[in-house]
Amino acid sequence: MSVNKLALFGGTPLVKNHTSLRIAWPIVTKRDRLAVMECFDREDFSGRGSQEVYTLEEEMADYFSMPYATALNSGTAALHVALASLGIGEGDEVIVPNLTFIATAMTVVHNGSIPIFADVDPYTYNITAETIIPKVTRKTKAVIVVHLHGFPADLREIKKACKKWNLALIEDVAQAPGASLDGKLLGSFGDASSFSLMSQKNLATCGECGILLNRKMQAKNRAEMVRIYGEILKSNAPRKYNSYTLGWNYTLNPLQAAMARTQLNNFDRLTKKIRSAGQLLDKGLSAFPWVRPPKDIRGARGVYHFYRIGFEISTIGYMNTGRFRKAVQDALDAEGLNVRHYQNVPLSGQPIFSAKDYLPFKNSFEIANFPNTLEVIRSTLLLGAISSAPGYLLCPGTIAKCLEGFMKIHENMEHVLEYADKIAYREPWDDIPKTSDSFRSGYGILMK
Repeated sequence: MSVNKLALFGGTPLVKNHTSLRIAWPIVTKRDRLAVMECFDREDFSGRGSQEVYTLEEEMADYFSMPYATALNSGTAALHVALASLGIGEGDEVIVPNLTFIATAMTVVHNGSIPIFADVDPYTYNITAETIIPKVTRKTKAVIVVHLHGFPADLREIKKACKKWNLALIEDVAQAPGASLDGKLLGSFGDASSFSLMSQKNLATCGECGILLNRKMQAKNRAEMVRIYGEILKSNAPRKYNSYTLGWNYTLNPLQAAMARTQLNNFDRLTKKIRSAGQLLDKGLSAFPWVRPPKDIRGARGVYHFYRIGFEISTIGYMNTGRFRKAVQDALDAEGLNVRHYQNVPLSGQPIFSAKDYLPFKNSFEIANFPNTLEVIRSTLLLGAISSAPGYLLCPGTIAKCLEGFMKIHENMEHVLEYADKIAYREPWDDIPKTSDSFRSGYGILMK
């Protein structure tokens, strides 16, 4: 075995405490604290009629060059209201990627509509016009395009498909604010776009926050009504408490709007730093022929919300991608350089979508019909044990440690492959718990 023995095989770990690889996120400044305290001191606590919330809406609309913005209390709410604002209704089909966070599909169900899952590109991890078009039926009314991990989907071809089939285009930009395609910011291509500004996003606030951007006034008016119990609220008139459509309480707390505004002021500078750090890691990992760093499509500039690492195992003469991924995962974890899956099953294989007696439709989307999604889950990993990538990328020394860990694997490749052959391997989607006990569970807690 080589001199630099892997910790997996009895060597010394590179990192003793994984938490040392990550800075606290978001980066909170004095300006953030002052803005929140000023909002608190003037007792601006209700999102109804709050000038802080209105100003955030104006600034987000201006930043993304869209006519209308609606501030909401989560990214999930923003995605739900996006559907309602465009008149997508009960029984309408909405095409969604089968590799993304559950909210993308669940909000479709919240809306009484039917999620139709599409496979993703195996290298960009996003849906494409080619995977969307076969899913279109006479009931299809919209497509939700997720720019997964902060890397743009190819909206050029997707927009052509939506125009041809008369489909509404909704951008889910939760992971990709600041990313662009052909010099134009994501979130400004669709009929509507939704954003999450929760505390672990690149553009973050002190809790939860969602933003919906709309292109037409009629959609904006619908969004306003859905945000507050289907009512029509006017800033210059008393509230009448009359509901004209189905609505929810999706109002945003002004304290969170205040920090979102100050974070937006610094967002271009922060995005530049994140992108530079991500590209530095890309360059380092590209030295290993068996590693595939994230890569933008032509004309795109991603923002590295998550850092997904793929593998080109044909370069080392190995054939089983799942076993190799698991061996690399075990080796990195043993070095203290924890990595994870993010999603361990296609959305159509989530337990909720198998509950035929609960949902208003029958799930006929067998996961075997989505080979690219399965292969991405089987053969790729995300940097970091918890949270999003910027906290790792901007932490001094983390990129160097990651590259050192991959070098140790590279130097010990023969033994890594022997280890891979001996693993009692199971596919990630075969290990989904049948029941869940989440009482008092903690987000982002590292188990010792």
